[in-house]
Amino acid sequence: MKYLTFQRALGPQCNLTRPGGGSMLAALLVASLAHGGVRAEPATETESAAATPAAAASDVTVVSVTAQRRREPVREVPLSVTVLGGEALEQGGNKQLKDFVTLLPGVDYSQAGGGGGGSQITMRGVSTGAQVGPTVSVYVDDVPYGSSTAFAGGSTLSLDLGLFDIERIELLRGPQGTLYGAGAMGGLLKYVTLDPDTKSQAAKLSADVATTEKGGTSTGVQAMANLPIKEGVAAVRLGLYKRNEAGYIHDANHDMRTIDDSTMQGLRASLLVTPSKDTTLRFTAQTQESKRDGGSAEDVDIKTGRPLYGDYVRRLSADEPFRQKYDLLSATIESELGWARFHSITSYQKVDTNGQYDVSNLYVPLLGQAGINNAAYSLPYTFYTRKATQEFRLVSPSSKRFEWLAGAFYTRENSSRSQDLLGLDQAGKPDGALIISSTTPSTYRETALYGNATVYLSDAVDVTLGMRYGRNTQAAYSTNIGILAPPPAPGTSSSENTSTYLATIRYRLSKSDAVYLRAASGYRPGGPLPVFRNPLTGEVLTASTFKSDTLWSYEAGWKSDFLQKRLSLEAAAYYIDWKDIQMFTSVAGFSGIGNASKAKSQGVELTLTARPMEGLNLSAAISAVDARLKTDSADLGGRAGDRLPNSARFSAALQADYRFDYAGHESYVGASMSHVGDRLTSFAASQGMPLYRLPAFTTLDLRAGTALGRYRLGLFVRNLGNVKGQTAAATTLSPLGGPAQVSIMAPRTLGLQLSTEL
Repeated sequence: MKYLTFQRALGPQCNLTRPGGGSMLAALLVASLAHGGVRAEPATETESAAATPAAAASDVTVVSVTAQRRREPVREVPLSVTVLGGEALEQGGNKQLKDFVTLLPGVDYSQAGGGGGGSQITMRGVSTGAQVGPTVSVYVDDVPYGSSTAFAGGSTLSLDLGLFDIERIELLRGPQGTLYGAGAMGGLLKYVTLDPDTKSQAAKLSADVATTEKGGTSTGVQAMANLPIKEGVAAVRLGLYKRNEAGYIHDANHDMRTIDDSTMQGLRASLLVTPSKDTTLRFTAQTQESKRDGGSAEDVDIKTGRPLYGDYVRRLSADEPFRQKYDLLSATIESELGWARFHSITSYQKVDTNGQYDVSNLYVPLLGQAGINNAAYSLPYTFYTRKATQEFRLVSPSSKRFEWLAGAFYTRENSSRSQDLLGLDQAGKPDGALIISSTTPSTYRETALYGNATVYLSDAVDVTLGMRYGRNTQAAYSTNIGILAPPPAPGTSSSENTSTYLATIRYRLSKSDAVYLRAASGYRPGGPLPVFRNPLTGEVLTASTFKSDTLWSYEAGWKSDFLQKRLSLEAAAYYIDWKDIQMFTSVAGFSGIGNASKAKSQGVELTLTARPMEGLNLSAAISAVDARLKTDSADLGGRAGDRLPNSARFSAALQADYRFDYAGHESYVGASMSHVGDRLTSFAASQGMPLYRLPAFTTLDLRAGTALGRYRLGLFVRNLGNVKGQTAAATTLSPLGGPAQVSIMAPRTLGLQLSTEL
C-alpha cells in the first residue's frame, strides 16, 4: 500500500502548504514503508488603547460602530472589540499583518510552514496547530474573504492586505457565527477601507525607506487621489501602493544569498454615489499581488532549539517562491426606508496562489528506504478560489425599546488545489521522476438566514437573542498520477444544515458603566471525503463525510469610564467549550479528515486606557489564555489536559503616545512594548509533527514625527532591542531527524517616512 501515505498529503482533505500537512504525510509514509510500501463593522474608538497605538488627544471621540450590524457607540457593544487606526498603523511603520499582530494580545499569528508566504490567525486558543479550516474569518469592508472549506488552503491563506488608505483594522473576539457565519469560531478580523468623499478634493503621496539588520533596504511608495464628480452626490477614490521588502534569512547552500525578499503591490478604486439623501451606492474594485522568495525562517535543531547553521540561516536544496493574486469586485447599496435600513452587498473575488516547498529533509531519507533515490525533493502547489456572495439585510431604527435585524446570505465557491512531489537532481532540477501529482477541484454552496432582536426591559437592562440557520452543499473529487499514486476514488458530495445562536443580557450601572453576559456559538463546515474500497472485496474502508465542529462561548464583560472619561476600562472573562474538533486522521491506512476529541479554552482580557493630560494617551492590554484538550486524541497525539498549540498563555501590549505642538508644528512621539508568551507547535505524542516550544519574547518599538507645512516626516524603529523572537515553527519535515523551520521576526529596523498632501 505504498500509495496510501501520499493520498494523505495530496488528497482532497489535506493541504501540505500549511503547518501539519507534511507531518501527516510523514507519519503515514513511515507507517507505509514499515509495511513494505512507500460583516458589519466592529467597534472603533480612540478609547481602545490596545487598538490605537497613536490615539488622538485627550478628548474622547465617540465613534459609531456596527459590530452588531447596526450603528451604535462602541461602549454600547456587549462584546470584546479592538481597533487599530489606519493613521496610527502608518506612524508605527506597520506595513502588513505580521507587523501589527503583536499589538493584539490573545491573537496568535504564524506563517505557514518554513517557506512560502501564507499565514494563519487564531484567537482565544481555538487552534489545533494543523488546522483543517480557518477559525477566524477575515473581511474586507462587508465582504468575506477566501474559501470556507477545507479544500482550498483557507486555514493558512489569511489575507495580508497592504496597509495603505485603510481607515482601520477591526477585531471581534469570540465566536461571531450568528451574524458572520462559517469560520468565525474564534473571532473576526476586518480591514475597513476609506470611503470616497463627495465634498472635497484631496491627494496624497508618500514614500518610505527602511533598513533591517542582517538584511537590506526596503522601500515603499503610495499614492491616493479623491475626486468629487458632483459635490455631495458622487466621488471616486483611487489608491496605489507598491513595496519592496528586503529579507534577512540567508541560504548557506547558495553563497548566503537572501531568500525572503518580498514585493507587494496593489490598486483600489471606489466610486460613491448618493442619488438621494436616503440612498448610497458604493462600487469597489481592488487587486493585490504579493510575492516572496521564501519564508523568514531559519533551520533549528528541534531538540536543543539552537540554529543549525548560524543565526538567520537555512540550507535549501530547492527554491521556495510564493505568489498570491487577489482580485475583488463589490457593490454595496444602503437605503433608508423609514421603518428599516436596507443593505445589499454583492461581491465577486478571485484568489490565485502558487508556490513551492523544499521537502528534501523528509523525503530523501524516507523514500531512500524504498529504493527511490533523488538528491532532493520539491513540492510545488497551486490553489485558486472563485467566490461570489450576496447578502441582504434589514436593520430597524434605534428605539431603545425594541430593535431587530434580519438578513439573508448566499455564497458560491469554485476552488481547486494541485500539488506535486518531484524528485530533483544535484542541480535542483526535476530529473523526470514524478512521485505523485494530485488535483482536487471542489465546490461549496451556502444559503443562510439570520436575525436578532433586542428588548429593553428598562433603561438599565436589555436582552438580545439571535439565530442563524444555514444549509451548505459541497462536492469534491481528486485525480492522481505518478509512480506512487493511489487508485482512483469516486467524487463525493455532502450537505448539512447548521444553526448558531446568540444570547446577551446587559445591565447599565450608569451612563458610562455597564456589565454584560454573552453566550454565543460558532462552527466550521463539514464536507465530503473520497471513498476508498478494498480492491479484492469491495468493502468500503473510509468514511464519505466529516462533520462540522462547533463551540459555545460564555463571556462576562465590564466596560466603564472613570474620572470624567480620563480613565477607561474594558474587561472580559470567557469559557469556550469546543467539540467534534476537525482533525486530520488515518483510517485503514488512508488519510482524511475526521471528528474527535473535545477541548476548552478559558481566559481573561483587560484593556486600560488613561488620558492624564491633553495630548497624552497611555494604554495597557493583557490576555491570559488556558486552552487544553478535554479528552485524549490519538490522531492529534494529545492527551486530556495537554495545551492547545499556537496559543500564548500570557501576552500584553503597553503603549504611550504624546501629541504636541513644537514651534508651531504638529508633532508626536510614541512607544509600544509587546510581550508574547511561550507557545507549543503541536502535541507531545504527535507522530508526524514533533513538538517544538517557541520561547517567550518582548519587543519595543518607537516612533516620532512632525508636520512641516504640507509635508509630514515620520521616523520609526521596530524591534529596538534586536530581539530574535520566534513567531512560528514548522516541524513537518522533522519526523526523521530533519530540522524545524522556525520563523523569526525581523531584526532591528529603522525607517523614515515622508508624505505630502497635494
